[in-house]
Amino acid sequence: MTMANPNWVVLGPGAISGLMAAGLLEHRQSVSILARHTRKNSVSWQITRSGKKTAFSAPVVQLPLAKNSVFIVAVKAFDVTDALQRISELDGFQKTMPIVLSHNGMVTLPATLKGLNVHYMVTTHGAVKSRDENDTICIEHRGSGRSWLEAEKKSTQAKLSPWFILQDAFPPLLLEQDLSEKRWLKLVVNCVINPLTAIYQCVNGELLKEKWQPQLYSLATEAVAVANKQGISLTRDDCYQEVLRVARETALNHSSMLQDIKQQRRTEIQQLTGYLIQTGKAAGIATPTHQALLDEFQKRYAN
Repeated sequence: MTMANPNWVVLGPGAISGLMAAGLLEHRQSVSILARHTRKNSVSWQITRSGKKTAFSAPVVQLPLAKNSVFIVAVKAFDVTDALQRISELDGFQKTMPIVLSHNGMVTLPATLKGLNVHYMVTTHGAVKSRDENDTICIEHRGSGRSWLEAEKKSTQAKLSPWFILQDAFPPLLLEQDLSEKRWLKLVVNCVINPLTAIYQCVNGELLKEKWQPQLYSLATEAVAVANKQGISLTRDDCYQEVLRVARETALNHSSMLQDIKQQRRTEIQQLTGYLIQTGKAAGIATPTHQALLDEFQKRYAN
């Protein structure tokens, strides 16, 4: 796909989409914001990287949409359908317009949205969004990671591909034709780390202790069995080691689910653990350790 001077339309900005929008602006790209609630003509936010704060601002998207629009959507899993529906109803929207979509968990899109030009992105960057006393959007980049985008690697006119621009603006970003395995791997890791840290109110690194290992391994084993039934070639040992790697690299961080609990926000437990359990049931795979985790979570938090 080629596209000269793409018009990047960013939903938010959220934690990850704010980082991506900032990177695009730093690379002198045309960026506009599809804001959820604003009557202003522009949206401002600040990024904190290694203690250094940088301010950014971009105009609110103008309608009808430019024909060369590329969307960036990084939202909570339970907001995916509404976000895509909103975009599809914008004046000037065309189904061929690329949509970069990043979220935790798994979401089954309704038939009306399955024809969209969605490019899934998986990222391991860590970022937290908040607002300061002046109601300014503040995004703290807490952990540099890697990202993968579901897109063709080859282009006869590479410089005109929006993906090559995004690779420069949000590095490191690798292009892959199929992200199914990486999306499932992230689901498995999130289904282990997020509920446990949310239930026991601990940092991710707590899960590295010996007492947690039987439960971690059991959770990984059940999740991989479900993934394998979906044609995903993950192994339990690889997934277990990935859980430990993520816990080690984010040892001092609070998981996104624990942050949601602390802020009394809706969590993604149903799009993570709930999805895994239901997919397992449909495939005839028992997931008793995950079910026990979900039961404990729901007992503690009416979610």
